[in-house]
Amino acid sequence: MGSFSEEGRRRHADRLVVCAFVTSGAAGLMYQVVWSRELVLVFGNTTEAIGTIVSAFMAGLGLGGLVGGLVSPRLRRPLLVYGIVELAVGGSALLVPAGLHLVAGVYRQAYDAAPGELTLVRLALTLATVTPVTFLMGLTLPLLTRHLVNSMRTAGARMGQLYSANTLGAMAGTLLSGIILIELFGLSVTADTAVGLNVLAGGIALALAAFEPVGGQVAVDPGLNMEQPAQTPGLRRLLYAATFVSGFVALALEVLWTRMLAEGTGSLIYIFVVILAVYLFGIAVGGAAYRAASSPGRDTPRVLALVLLGIAVSTLVTVPLGTVWISTSPIWRAIILLPATICMGYAFPLSARLLTRDPAHGSRSIGVLYAWNTAGSILGSLAAAFVLAGALGTNASILILASANATAGLVLFVTHARPYRRLSLRVPLGAVAMIAIPLLLVATGSPMVKTSTEHRLDAGGFTHYHAEDRLSTLDAVGGPPSERRLFVTGTSMTYLSTDTKLMAYLPKVTRPGANDFLDIAFGMGTTYRSAINLGMRTDAVDLSPTVPRMMPVFYDDAEKYLNNPLGRVVTADGRNYVRLTSRRYDIISVDPPPPIQSAGTVVLYTREFYADAHRHLRRDGLMTEWLYFGVTLAELREHLHTFRSEFPHVLVLISPMHGGLYLLGSDSDISWDPATASRLLESPEAMRDIGDAPDYYRIAGRSWPSILASMQWLKDGDVDRFSGDARLITDDHPRTEYYLLRHMFASGDQSVSEARLRKLGP
Repeated sequence: MGSFSEEGRRRHADRLVVCAFVTSGAAGLMYQVVWSRELVLVFGNTTEAIGTIVSAFMAGLGLGGLVGGLVSPRLRRPLLVYGIVELAVGGSALLVPAGLHLVAGVYRQAYDAAPGELTLVRLALTLATVTPVTFLMGLTLPLLTRHLVNSMRTAGARMGQLYSANTLGAMAGTLLSGIILIELFGLSVTADTAVGLNVLAGGIALALAAFEPVGGQVAVDPGLNMEQPAQTPGLRRLLYAATFVSGFVALALEVLWTRMLAEGTGSLIYIFVVILAVYLFGIAVGGAAYRAASSPGRDTPRVLALVLLGIAVSTLVTVPLGTVWISTSPIWRAIILLPATICMGYAFPLSARLLTRDPAHGSRSIGVLYAWNTAGSILGSLAAAFVLAGALGTNASILILASANATAGLVLFVTHARPYRRLSLRVPLGAVAMIAIPLLLVATGSPMVKTSTEHRLDAGGFTHYHAEDRLSTLDAVGGPPSERRLFVTGTSMTYLSTDTKLMAYLPKVTRPGANDFLDIAFGMGTTYRSAINLGMRTDAVDLSPTVPRMMPVFYDDAEKYLNNPLGRVVTADGRNYVRLTSRRYDIISVDPPPPIQSAGTVVLYTREFYADAHRHLRRDGLMTEWLYFGVTLAELREHLHTFRSEFPHVLVLISPMHGGLYLLGSDSDISWDPATASRLLESPEAMRDIGDAPDYYRIAGRSWPSILASMQWLKDGDVDRFSGDARLITDDHPRTEYYLLRHMFASGDQSVSEARLRKLGP
């Protein structure tokens, strides 16, 4: 009875340890979400900046796994060390905000450095800020493996259990932060919550360690007859190589699958949350499946080879399913990732088990393997963003990666799978087919490599031009002016409209002496073109290097403006540019990409952004921002309150095309002289420019002074009365991006329309 009680107590303690690791995984993902976002605010939302952040974050994890794997076998009380490490993670995470503040100051001073030097600065600053914390995180898996793996009979199951538990926690952290915490409490509180989870995990471990006897070296089960293939040096090297390739493919696929499934969805943050959650859930299920299936007879290189081939097959089918899927719901479309990710989750602990010689060295196996996997993951994420998507396209890249995984499976099967029986020929032949088919589809330009947007435009008979760059897919629709559109990631960004031209003309009417104009978000180049037509020196900033090159699809005279001495096109994050540039402007015009709720767009609506823009305006300078009607009244009040909080004088105009609002802000009164309005807007050059817009017919024949008078809605004190005590949109509370709970529990139809606003105006 005493031994049974002791065994039951040990099983209960082990379950608590696994629960602590679930908690630790949740905290890790919450840190990643918060810190990545805060570093993007410092460095910009460019591919280079994001790649640097991901690399530094994962480098710490990989290095921690390697060191943990080397040190853990020597530890007599690994659970005690694990508890201390979890507390250290929480404590060091509390220092990250101070580090981010220092990083922002240093980066500001280095902003004018050459691009290559700036990349090194970003990497060094990110490594100094987050890598010490992620290094500590990387120690945790080997430490718990050393604690829990005490028998070769159950070694594989234990490794699968830990891997699955930590990944399941990461999924929970994704959902908790992405759906609840950030919307309700903001980024800072979300990070503090993660600290609390680390403290909880560490506390559980330390409490259990206090009652744990000091362990010694654990022996292999006597009489256990099982193959030890990892003792073969060739197999060990091959397993490391296969794990490196698997990590490369897995992270590259995460990037590319997200692009594929987000196509046409408006790039809402919840799309990315769901895709990541499904991805992690599949890996967790795979780890749990390995735990259930692990046995000496099944833990063989042949099984690992078959799993790698399973990843290849299930990756291949995601392309037609994700591109020509009947359902438009990204949640249902994300389910197609499960077969491949389940296989990924099965492969990692199986590889670790194959490398394990004895229980004491199980932690070494999993730590070193984790380092190889992380190294592949870093290169995979960078390759997907910097090379594959732009050179081959999203779908073609996914097919190539399926072929790469099949190659790894074939090599492993041919070199180390035994005994050869019925599968001896079928598997290699199937692997060869899985290598060749994706390559042939890409080489022949199969329709399978086209995005869902391309398929949709082809079906509609539109003339369009497709391109992909490091950031997104782009489709420019040509043809008659009324049909011309720019699609980014499958979402219509803009069309030829009087509204966009007025983004240049309206501020010029109120500030006729303005000479220097900043246009944030290039779009079709309409505002940029009109500003140059008005004789202003114009800088246009866009995140995508490809978007400005699409301008000739929309304007026959595009080259005249792209190479105009008055114009300059800058590829940069608009928010980051405004914060760090040394230039000052008379007018700053911002037309954020739709929809308002799309991920990342909120940085152009926050109080901090308006403050940065304000600082770069010259005396009596003017800021103009376009705001679509796609918000509720409550959200409109938040937008106006946030904009008004930075500018002493604000004027809100309703578009004459009935599509949205112009927000104008300045230190001095905003008004215009009718004679100036007529001179600027009714000149032959302006009439040709504005009159080219397909929707100009709606206001043709009316005088511009009368049109401008009819556009006025709110000014100064009226804005205060309308917005009331609405909450501010800030970097810490990105309310336009995280809105799900508010929308779910909102009562009544409170959507914005021009008719409703006219009734609510003074």
